[in-house]
Amino acid sequence: MSNITVSQDDCTKCGVCVKVCPVSIISMKENKLPMIAKDLEDKCVRCGHCEIFCLFNALETNFEGEYPLSMNERAPDIKPDQLARFVQTRRSIRHYRKKPLKRALIEQMLDVIRYSPTAANSQRVKWIVVHDPEKVQKIAEHTVEWMKTEVEKRPNHPYSLQYNGIIRRWGLGEDAVCHSAPHLLIAMIPEGSTWTKADPIIALSYFELVAKGYGIASCWNGFLKIAMEEFPPMREELEIPEGYIPSYALTFG
Repeated sequence: MSNITVSQDDCTKCGVCVKVCPVSIISMKENKLPMIAKDLEDKCVRCGHCEIFCLFNALETNFEGEYPLSMNERAPDIKPDQLARFVQTRRSIRHYRKKPLKRALIEQMLDVIRYSPTAANSQRVKWIVVHDPEKVQKIAEHTVEWMKTEVEKRPNHPYSLQYNGIIRRWGLGEDAVCHSAPHLLIAMIPEGSTWTKADPIIALSYFELVAKGYGIASCWNGFLKIAMEEFPPMREELEIPEGYIPSYALTFG
């Protein structure tokens, strides 16, 4: 059985479900309903994006068991069941508007997440906020360059096929690294930290949820994490302070 069911009567063939699928397994031929080929059904990550973003409720997912609730079901008050719904409707967003956010708004969100728990309340997490969309693209470019070096060194590595796809899309003008996000947030901790290694991940998790409350989208970026650790030009571009190591990154906007 297919992972999705599409209504012949309600579907307008707008293609939104094809565009928002993060693993690109939904296809739509001319004058045909969107579908997932049988040999690709096991690639579905069950994110529910196709159903959630369908403007006409024409698509229904057929997953076994429970999966995250609709991101549109928000609650104005923080009660236990409402908070649970808020967390369950979190999504990793890979499509952004080009309009940058106001710095004051970003600072306001960072001011909220400074209350996230840290080991022994040390509060040693530091931030790099990339506000300039052009610099975000430069960082994405560095990541692609790092991927090229990885493919050359280890052409048979399991990730090389994925890297080659991202490199190819970059050559076609598509940013599959930062998804053309206007902003980037990087959490750092002092070198030699032991108990505080989890702190930046906790803080970024708080940011992700706080941003959702402000109507801001975000997405974790593992490619940037590895590139920051292994590619010197990336560290130079980010101007990472001496004595600090980058932990992880989020695109947002």
